[in-house]
Amino acid sequence: MKNKIIRFLGTVILLMPVILARQASSDSLIVPDADYTPQEVIEIQLLGLQSGDTDKGIEQVWMFAHPFNKRATGPLARFRTLFEMPAYAPLLDFRSYSIKQVSETAIESQFVVSIVTSDGVSFDYFWAVEKVLDGKQAGFWMTTMVSSPRQLSRAS
Repeated sequence: MKNKIIRFLGTVILLMPVILARQASSDSLIVPDADYTPQEVIEIQLLGLQSGDTDKGIEQVWMFAHPFNKRATGPLARFRTLFEMPAYAPLLDFRSYSIKQVSETAIESQFVVSIVTSDGVSFDYFWAVEKVLDGKQAGFWMTTMVSSPRQLSRAS
C-alpha cells in the first residue's frame, strides 16, 4: 500500500508541471499535445471528471477524444448525454482512481481504469487510446474507447 501511495504521489508530482505549463490560464482546459503519454491523457481526463465541475470535466474528456470517437459520439452536446447513462454517470465526481496498463503498441495503448465513486462503489473501465495518424493532431494520443463498467464492490 505504501509503495502504491509513493508511486501515485510521484506520478502527480511529475504530471502537474506538465499540465500546468500547457494551460493558458488557471480557468482553461488542458489542450491536447503530442508530448503527452497515453497514461497522461487518461489522467488529464480523469482529473477533469473528478474536479466537481461536470461541464468542464466532460469538455476536458471531449478535448482528448480521438477524431474517430468524436465522429461516432456526435458533437459535444450529444457527447455530454453519455454521462447521463448509468454506465458513465459513475465517472462524474468520483472519489479516487487507479490506472493499470494492459497492452501497448506504437499506436495503441489499453488500460484498466478503476474508480471508486463518491458513495464507495468500485468500477473497472477498459480505456483505449490511439495515436492520431493524420491531420492537425497527428502524433497525439487520444481516447478511442471507454467500455461499460464492471462493478467490483461497495466499500465500507
